[in-house]
Amino acid sequence: MAKSGKEIRRRIRSVKSTQQITKAMKMVAAARLRKSEGRASASRPYTDTLREVMGRLGAVAAEVDHPFLAHLTTEFNRVLLVFMTSDKGLCGSFNTHMISRAGAFIKEQAALGRQVGLICVGKKGWDWARNSGHEIVAHFPSFNEKTTFADLKPVMDLLSGQYLNQEVGEVYLLSARFINIVKNIPTVVRLLPIEALPAGEEDDGEYRHEYMLEPSPEELLASLLPSYFRTLLFQAAIENFTSENGARMVAMENATKAAGEMIEDLTLQYNKARQASITLELLDIVGGAEALKG
Repeated sequence: MAKSGKEIRRRIRSVKSTQQITKAMKMVAAARLRKSEGRASASRPYTDTLREVMGRLGAVAAEVDHPFLAHLTTEFNRVLLVFMTSDKGLCGSFNTHMISRAGAFIKEQAALGRQVGLICVGKKGWDWARNSGHEIVAHFPSFNEKTTFADLKPVMDLLSGQYLNQEVGEVYLLSARFINIVKNIPTVVRLLPIEALPAGEEDDGEYRHEYMLEPSPEELLASLLPSYFRTLLFQAAIENFTSENGARMVAMENATKAAGEMIEDLTLQYNKARQASITLELLDIVGGAEALKG
């Protein structure tokens, strides 16, 4: 029993140490979540409105000659995907869901006879793409709460350059859309060419929105497009980071609870073993006393 009791006590100390770590990680994730959640919620209305405006402008692509509004070529066999994950683990199934969605997207494009080049933002996605043998165009560190518009410029320059040089026919963005702490949705959005709104969203049933563009459509688009791409990528970076920390907070909370339950079970085992040891010692004493009497 002595050895068994020591092993159980050692395991209890080890689990308690782990529990302290998971509790601290939960608190850190919660602090980061509060900051990024406010930024994501505040900027989403502006991003959605800007996406709607650009989608409506995309509907007039036939009248406006701009490379970002229509396919540069009707025949292409390669697309580009900006693929966001995290640099660190211990965030539950967050990265698994993102990787699964990326794999599904690659299969969808392969069914159309297209290859997919990946711009990996985050180490986890980069590791998966490298081990799976997928084409990696570039790799960037995961965005976080300190990300600025300037940090997004290399990504924007790369994807716009590949598109304008007709190295790819379309450019897509895969990121996690933050819903709440326990829910995020891996979402794929086409960045280039700009996706026009479906007919059902373009009007309210009876009225069709018509735009009088002033200054000229070319000048307007030259001004709006850089802001559009920066805003879209920035919003995706914020929501992806928020989703990551929400998933990490939930995962660490579950790990802390599991550690507490394990400690209770080990304590019960220790008490049972200790009681059995005491009982055996009492039996030995009683047996020895009876032998002396005899």
